[in-house]
Amino acid sequence: MVKKIIHTFGTKLLTAIINLLIVIVISQFIGAAGKGEQGILITTIALILIFSNIVGGASLVYLTPRIHPKKLIGPAYIWTAFVSIIFYFILANLNIVESKYAIHIALLSAINSFASINSSILIGKEKITTNNFINLLQTLLIIVFLIVFFYFLNQRNVLSYIWSLYLAFSISFITSFILIFRFLISKQEVIIGYFHVIKELFKYGILNQLAHIAQLLSFRFSYYVLNYYSGTSEVGVYSNGVSLVESIWMVSGSIALVQYSKIANTDDIKYSQRLTTGLIKISLLSASIIMIPMLILPSEFFSFIFGKEFGPINQVMWSLAPGVLFFNFALVLGHYFSGTGKYYVNTIASVIGLVITIGLSFILIPKYSIIGAGITSSISYIFTSIFVIFFFCKESEQSYLNLLPNFSDVKGYFLEIKKYIKT
Repeated sequence: MVKKIIHTFGTKLLTAIINLLIVIVISQFIGAAGKGEQGILITTIALILIFSNIVGGASLVYLTPRIHPKKLIGPAYIWTAFVSIIFYFILANLNIVESKYAIHIALLSAINSFASINSSILIGKEKITTNNFINLLQTLLIIVFLIVFFYFLNQRNVLSYIWSLYLAFSISFITSFILIFRFLISKQEVIIGYFHVIKELFKYGILNQLAHIAQLLSFRFSYYVLNYYSGTSEVGVYSNGVSLVESIWMVSGSIALVQYSKIANTDDIKYSQRLTTGLIKISLLSASIIMIPMLILPSEFFSFIFGKEFGPINQVMWSLAPGVLFFNFALVLGHYFSGTGKYYVNTIASVIGLVITIGLSFILIPKYSIIGAGITSSISYIFTSIFVIFFFCKESEQSYLNLLPNFSDVKGYFLEIKKYIKT
């Protein structure tokens, strides 16, 4: 398992570096206002994807080891198409984003969701390395196509970013479908009916995705409020700061991906609890090591990297740092509760975070702009994490302090990494 975590982390690190390059390229070529438009656009796509994942996300990971994938993929694809059509009409008629982007957002959401469905099946089959490859490929393709449009074709606008997404998402979908095809045609006996399959998908998907919907809104609701009060340029600066400081979650994300796959394939609750406790400690330690050097970078560094409009990024990072670090608890514990079918815990925690975000956004953002947005998110992350910590410690009957790494834990982790490197 250590090997899988390290491999996943390596892939996510490379993906994070490429994502940083994407942020730099967009910021340098289309400025803070263009970056703000891009931030709103990709956030809206992510929101639609979460609604699509009611049938095609974590529920697929959980059910893939239990139900033949060819029974799961059809309902998931149909649901995705339905959700994308509904959101097209919503975006075209409401002033959430510019109406000219509505059709692009709907189509991109559908394509990305199809690829996500395929990836969920791969994770459910514990094909973590293959899933990592798909995610890395998609990110790499985006930066390649952006450079082609911005630099070689001299098309320096948000539409070029949109076409880069079309190409990258489509290739990712086709590749992932080829990779899952052997699971779809396997001769495993299929005696379960589609009505039961759809019932199970919604049963496990709705509660889990309600948590993700509330979570994403609590993460990104401030983008829309900030855009309303301060404009797209401030959203551009803020979104870059968020991207940088939240990059420390790549460790937790790597851990949680392997953790969820393992828990979904076992019924041993004590093993799942021991596994989760150990992985929380690794996550916190790694995130702290990454966070410190990021925070001491001066504003001049960010102005040089992204452009002169982006100097205040370090202020955003400082306002977000406490919450982002604390949220590592929620990331790992959230996957424990998903893997054991207790989606309601994540849902309640995320709703708490969303309520705090909505309440504080309209108080702090009009007065303090990007710093107010950062403080709002940080407080939301902390309260969300406290809630899941309470439930996990109560269920596993252990002390809160047991979730914090000690010296012997640190020594053990380094020995494991050293052992892996030698092999």
